[in-house]
Amino acid sequence: MAIAPDKTNSFDDLLTCTICLETFTVPKYLPCLHTFCKTCINTYILSTAGKDKTKTTFKCPICRQNVLMGESPGNPETWAEKLPGNHFVSSMMDRQEIKRSEKMCDSCKVNNKSEKAMSWCTVCEEAFCKSCKTYNRSFRISAKHPIISLKDIGTKNETVIVSSLIYCEEHLGEVIKAYCVDHSKPLCTLCVTLSHRKCDDVIKIEKAASGIKKSQKAMELSIELKDTSIKLSHLIQNRKTNLTDFEKEAEAIRTKVSTIKDNIVKHLNKIEEQLRTK
Repeated sequence: MAIAPDKTNSFDDLLTCTICLETFTVPKYLPCLHTFCKTCINTYILSTAGKDKTKTTFKCPICRQNVLMGESPGNPETWAEKLPGNHFVSSMMDRQEIKRSEKMCDSCKVNNKSEKAMSWCTVCEEAFCKSCKTYNRSFRISAKHPIISLKDIGTKNETVIVSSLIYCEEHLGEVIKAYCVDHSKPLCTLCVTLSHRKCDDVIKIEKAASGIKKSQKAMELSIELKDTSIKLSHLIQNRKTNLTDFEKEAEAIRTKVSTIKDNIVKHLNKIEEQLRTK
């Protein structure tokens, strides 16, 4: 009897570094989207590039795609730090800890204390015990941050949002807060200050998102996606039908070959019997 795959183990594989084969610690991703622990990819970079400051690239350990670190990347020892963090993987790791009731209060950890977390702030992306949650709420800047009970994350379906932040691809750790209409580009505070000061139309990301949802282009895209989904469903069904037909043809050929084999064996046995009687 076939055994159903363990979904938990399959999910854990997605959170495992292919270099050290352990759960990610500070996950960093490459342009090819392969993710590694910061320390693992740092060790790999140093083993391939050494400390040669003239080098500007290294190859992904998995797909061997070249990773360009810019025109003046500096010492390879700093490259791993410059790679973007995989916040999706980090949030999934947090979700796993929460589901296993292993998540401890992040604020207490900083003070070398160990308190079981009770809630999660989707903006701070931190877990809080009861007292730290109250303390976090006492600050004006975080008073209105959405707080989720860890019980909800552990028992509800996968649509519970662990992180409500989108991070800038150009500036490490900076959150997207604006949108440049002139360049059709989401921006963090540094992007606005350094590269888009002279742009005429820079708006809040919330306003841009609201406008996009209501735009004709979004409606057309939604229709196109639905149409593509239907076409894919038909394609999958056709592939299944073709596979079934192929299996039937293969079985018919196997049956025919078996019949021919049996006839040949019978004929040879008949000849052998005739030779014996002569």
